[in-house]
Amino acid sequence: MILTITSILEEIDHLKPVADVAGKVVALLDDSDCGTADLSEIICHEPALTANVLKLANSSYFGLPGKIEDARQAIVYLGMDQVVDLILLVSCSKSFRGSHEGYGLDAGKLWESAVSAAIVAGDLADLKGIKPSSLAFTGALLRDIGKVVLNRYVRTGIESILALVNSLGITFKEAERRVLGFDHAQIGAMLAEKWHFPPSLQCILRCYHTPSRAKECYPEASIVYLADAIIRKMGIGTGLDDDYYKEDEDVARSLELSESQIRYVIDGFEGKMERVRTLFASD
Repeated sequence: MILTITSILEEIDHLKPVADVAGKVVALLDDSDCGTADLSEIICHEPALTANVLKLANSSYFGLPGKIEDARQAIVYLGMDQVVDLILLVSCSKSFRGSHEGYGLDAGKLWESAVSAAIVAGDLADLKGIKPSSLAFTGALLRDIGKVVLNRYVRTGIESILALVNSLGITFKEAERRVLGFDHAQIGAMLAEKWHFPPSLQCILRCYHTPSRAKECYPEASIVYLADAIIRKMGIGTGLDDDYYKEDEDVARSLELSESQIRYVIDGFEGKMERVRTLFASD
């Protein structure tokens, strides 16, 4: 069953995992001239988004003094990067929290994987001094968004995909491409382009499985690659495909992160993840 560009675009047109406003917000990541007023202006024209941002800003998670009453105030107290992260978490939540049977992911597993990798990637980027670290966070959060589109096709073709993986010793992503004509990373990059995400983020989504091919976004793609590998080893949000990726130790070495630094990130992860679970518990 080889998919066509037309059928994929039809799937994308029906998919709203990331609202249009999130695309505008992500574009701010690449624009150094944008500031608090620009982000506030985008949020204020989206009543539902404003309500969600204020709800989260006023939650016990942040413990801010007094009551946050508008988007500009939330940005001042939390900072632009953290508000952008919140907007993306809110925007992705609905589609990511469903089940994705094609990949063997029960309800909530793709969401757990996305948020976990984002937390780890953001911390790794901070350790490496990669700025803005929010780009690595966003790339990790959205890295598997193509799975939302391909899910029903993978569910139909899973036997053929796994047969190729086992007989040829190729990765699940390579088998996806042979059976379906596309793999989830390619679809993720197509989504990012269609939603006018910055080229740097398109690059990460396209190349995070193979960062050596990511000329213009190698540091960030490598961070996302490493974050993905870490949460897989931790058994977080694992699906049918997770056993069928080859680990490239050269990527980790190229980042020059010591074992103690990686351990520091892992040790701090669960506390941060638990806070995010608490933050979204009432959704």
